Amino acid sequence: MENDMNYSDKFIKNTLVLNKKAQINEGYHIAYCFDDNYAMPAGLSLTSVIENNPNIEINFHLFTNNLSKQNLSNFETIAKQLDCSITCYEIDSNFSVNSDTLVLGISIATCLRFIVPEVLQKITNRVLYLDCDTLCVGSLDELFNIDLNNKIAAVVPDAEYMQNGQGKKYGIPNGEYFNAGVIYFNTSLWNENKLTEKTFELINDGNVYTFADQDVLNIVMKENTLLLPSDFNNLTALTVNGNEDAKVDKTTKIIHYITKNKPWHQPYRTDFFDHYFANSPWKGMLLPLYNDNKTSSIRAYSKLMFKQKKYLSGIKHYMIYLKTKLKKL
Repeated sequence: MENDMNYSDKFIKNTLVLNKKAQINEGYHIAYCFDDNYAMPAGLSLTSVIENNPNIEINFHLFTNNLSKQNLSNFETIAKQLDCSITCYEIDSNFSVNSDTLVLGISIATCLRFIVPEVLQKITNRVLYLDCDTLCVGSLDELFNIDLNNKIAAVVPDAEYMQNGQGKKYGIPNGEYFNAGVIYFNTSLWNENKLTEKTFELINDGNVYTFADQDVLNIVMKENTLLLPSDFNNLTALTVNGNEDAKVDKTTKIIHYITKNKPWHQPYRTDFFDHYFANSPWKGMLLPLYNDNKTSSIRAYSKLMFKQKKYLSGIKHYMIYLKTKLKKL
């Protein structure tokens, strides 16, 4: 019986179906992986998928780490209000990876995507993984219907500087190093190649992978991916009051906020984000003013306060910016 267990079975503590009435045997599958800090963005991303794909039946799978009762309740609200299928997989505390490789402040929850294709293989042979800092702005029908029979996953190439840096470092063919924020997995081929086990072996082999799970996923799937156009993973960097996501090409299907400047930080709020936030169970939540660990984000908020003629607040946060900057010297 032990041999019949998946490598990742030991990591699943509990499985909870949030809306049994909406469960469907057919349809498509989308997975998110997050801890409590990213519950709100995950909920908004999920909602944006539903709003822009009203005629597609989708099963959502949430792989969660330390999710609060309130956030779980919020997802239950979404499931009932939008009449959608949501299954939550609670991760056991024995899930761990080499903390030394999480050098960019990356959460351990991001590595949960290693187990997604294995956990879901009995349910589906295709699953779309989405980062929580994504918003869907178009139909995903084209993506769900691509021919993925001979590739382990469909992905979008990362920026050129990542090709020249991480791509060359790990021997990835030029132009094929991908951004791991959007991955359409072929669960059958993933499991035939035992990639869940291989990803954990790599992430824990003592080496430091600067981009953690993204580097590891590129290594194990090298030359076995189908490259998608950027419409399915539009890498978007936000600036103060820039509202960049409103300026993406009309063909864009998924916007991915790739820097530490997120649309839920006050200086970088966008119309798309505000639309989904205002209509979500989190609408009464106090949003963070900025990223506490990023000095440029604190400085941006200070400038925003001065622009709005809130001078005392501007001075206060400029002092916080200076203090934070000095600590990092």
